[in-house]
Amino acid sequence: MTALPGRHGPRLLRPLVGPVTSFLVTSPAEPSLYVSGDNSSLARVREHATRIGPVDIAFLFAGAARVAPLPVPLTLTSAKAAEAAHLLGARAVVGVHVEDWAHFSESRADLEKAFTDAGLHELLVDTPRGERVAIEL
Repeated sequence: MTALPGRHGPRLLRPLVGPVTSFLVTSPAEPSLYVSGDNSSLARVREHATRIGPVDIAFLFAGAARVAPLPVPLTLTSAKAAEAAHLLGARAVVGVHVEDWAHFSESRADLEKAFTDAGLHELLVDTPRGERVAIEL
């Protein structure tokens, strides 16, 4: 497991929202897993992609979480999640962090639309609530 630096909202807010860590999980003969954590920075994702190369499965925390009075998302927006998937060269994407909490300003439907608009819908893994899902690569 490799820890990668993240950014929870704009750099200016770091003293208020704290640090964030993304992760790369690898094991011989197994798919590589990228976990964005609450990172909201595409610049960080670009750095990660340059450092680690393409990933097999990306778990992207989307939902564009917002906390008053801060006007900016603290996690990836749906559009940024689609761009992150592209930057990472992901073969499959599990979109998480988009349901159940009131501070998410974007939904699973928003995530699906963003991936469709970006021509990446086939990468997004369908994750029905309460069901176990096998990810085919």
